[in-house]
Amino acid sequence: MTVRPFVAERPREYAPTPPAIHRRDAPSGLPPGPRARVPGELLVRFQRDTPSFLLDMRNRYGPASSFFLGGELFMGMFSPAMVHEITVAQQSSFIKGVGFERMRKVLGTGLLTNEEPIHLRHRRMMQPPFHKARLDAYAEEMSALSRATIDSWQVGSTIKLAPEMMRLTLLIVARTLFGTDADRYTDQIAESMEIAIDRIERTMLPGLDRLDSLPLPYWRKFRQAADELAAIAEDLIAERRQRNAEGDDLLGLLLALRDEDGSAFTDDEVRDEALTLILSGHETTANALTWAFSWLGTRPDVFAALRDEALAQDWITAGAPATIADVMSTEVAGQVVSESLRLAPPVWVAPRRALQDVVVDGVRVPAGAHVLISQYVTHRDPSYFPDPHTWEPSRWTPQLHADLPRGAYFPFGAGTRKCLGDQFALLEARIILLHAAARHHLMPADSLHPIPRAEPRATYRAKGPVPMVVT
Repeated sequence: MTVRPFVAERPREYAPTPPAIHRRDAPSGLPPGPRARVPGELLVRFQRDTPSFLLDMRNRYGPASSFFLGGELFMGMFSPAMVHEITVAQQSSFIKGVGFERMRKVLGTGLLTNEEPIHLRHRRMMQPPFHKARLDAYAEEMSALSRATIDSWQVGSTIKLAPEMMRLTLLIVARTLFGTDADRYTDQIAESMEIAIDRIERTMLPGLDRLDSLPLPYWRKFRQAADELAAIAEDLIAERRQRNAEGDDLLGLLLALRDEDGSAFTDDEVRDEALTLILSGHETTANALTWAFSWLGTRPDVFAALRDEALAQDWITAGAPATIADVMSTEVAGQVVSESLRLAPPVWVAPRRALQDVVVDGVRVPAGAHVLISQYVTHRDPSYFPDPHTWEPSRWTPQLHADLPRGAYFPFGAGTRKCLGDQFALLEARIILLHAAARHHLMPADSLHPIPRAEPRATYRAKGPVPMVVT
């Protein structure tokens, strides 16, 4: 019997979650950090602008700091060495942090939310769909859909960039995941995913899950959206089973996958991985592209170099097939994507929970502590990125890549938790940027405020529709 993610219990195979550490039980020797002068002060500051709060902690207290939210101990750990310890060298000492239980209500036990030992089995089985040969097929689909969307933009018109990128990336991931079967569902998927992401907001705060059961329309929509997404995926899986046709899309591959012992994914597991691919394959890439096009609108020199690079590509100008080798060899597009992911990483914070007492780069972390590592903060370390708040794609030279220490740049995570679809996302972003640059130049509709304000939620997104003029 199918169990929907919203009501599914935490899998018993996961390691038990250690109790949180409250102020009265806090051990001595914690790193320095802010302390509230009045009750709730830190909570208000944290909620008002979490990325700035974390960056301010790094600037004031150094790479390690501690503070209490809702009476529970949080530790910020922001140096590259600490990031590497937590995500790679000692990753088995940590589990996903606060908020992932709520994210699991939408995505189930997909790769993004899963814990060991289930996560490792899923990751091992999910690698074949992202092999190079498969990416070449996806590249051609991405190119065709990008060309059609961008050709529809009228010179002199104003487009809403953020929704436009959401629509295009959702179309790409839906088509590569489900083939044409999902075309009739794209509007429903977009609406439900938007509601779900909105309700997952503030994922770092403990106790937020208690709001989900409130009999209020705002929270009822959370469950309705989660159930609708699950139902769509279940319908597509059932149709494919009925036709007994696996197909060449990602859904067909998911249904055909086998573990080393010959076992296959259950339909619930296929559904959860499909929902995870929808979120990670469209929301995050759309956000990164919205930021990239916004910055490009202020840098005619970078845009000119990108346009020249685009017009030198046979797969854009002469209709040749787009291949991953051709796309990923584009230098300027790669620099634009890398710098946009540095300053506006779609996944901007990665909460963890310490399973046991552990020492991270010389700092003792007690079992039960909430640990926050942050792409937003670490990517702004002036030791590795001079003038860190400036968007400067040209910084991404081969020498910079060689000089960066492990953990200094991790837009897709690291270790066995690194996003399995990172090459899919990088490929998609370059293709869309290059097709757009070959045809149009997008300029900010508001020249006084060319860069949108940030609205960090479960992902780091731009606030509002971000209007751009097509020139």
